[in-house]
Amino acid sequence: MTTPIAILFFALSAASFGAVSPVYAQSTFTPPDGCTAYLSVQSRSCIVSHHWTCEADPEGVHWRIAMDSDGPFYLSMSDNEFRWLRNYNLRDGGTTTLIEPEEDPASLTDLLANGRDAMVYSTLTEERDGATLIRNYTGFDALTGETVVVDGHELLRTDFLYEYDLGFGPRRVSGTQYVSEAWRLFFGGLETVTVADGGTFEADYSPMEFAEPGERGFLSMQPNYDCGDMMSALPQMGADLILVGYDHD
Repeated sequence: MTTPIAILFFALSAASFGAVSPVYAQSTFTPPDGCTAYLSVQSRSCIVSHHWTCEADPEGVHWRIAMDSDGPFYLSMSDNEFRWLRNYNLRDGGTTTLIEPEEDPASLTDLLANGRDAMVYSTLTEERDGATLIRNYTGFDALTGETVVVDGHELLRTDFLYEYDLGFGPRRVSGTQYVSEAWRLFFGGLETVTVADGGTFEADYSPMEFAEPGERGFLSMQPNYDCGDMMSALPQMGADLILVGYDHD
């Protein structure tokens, strides 16, 4: 992790726990020094996210931060194949890292070329209190053959599923997402978590607006869709459903 990102991570973590932070206080997001933002996304379920790259990172690595009406809650680093490399829970303070090499790495290139991509991989989560947890995932992405146009940008619709065992039964996350070939990014959709006892939780993270540099709403920290009373009435979905809308592989 680059030094500018480390500074950003700790600043945003402090903001999430209620401390005063210039990053959190301002109305527009500012990426770290040496980094360049290229896309902002307004999504359903009261979330806005921002994407950037940094000069010090390997080629193809990009970052994304997600914010809701209470501020930043999730920071992730992915590569050009959209593999989870490292994720930060800015509310709980946990860090999740991809264990490499994977048995079957996620590959956006394979998905676009073949219409389907299977994956088998593991992650290591380090909690704020020092506890660690390894999760072993299996899953797939599959193009449905459908395209949609959102805010003037063509996206490919996908079906996906992944699951892992919590020690007392499997947890499954499934649904639809969207892929941009131009940006090489996944965006959320209508997604469902099924827990070991058969209970389900559903949310919609579909993208609604895109803003590139110079466009209205670029780097805005204010989410625009499904906020307010509607969001306060939703059940607590848990980390899986939140994360799947942002980095599912």
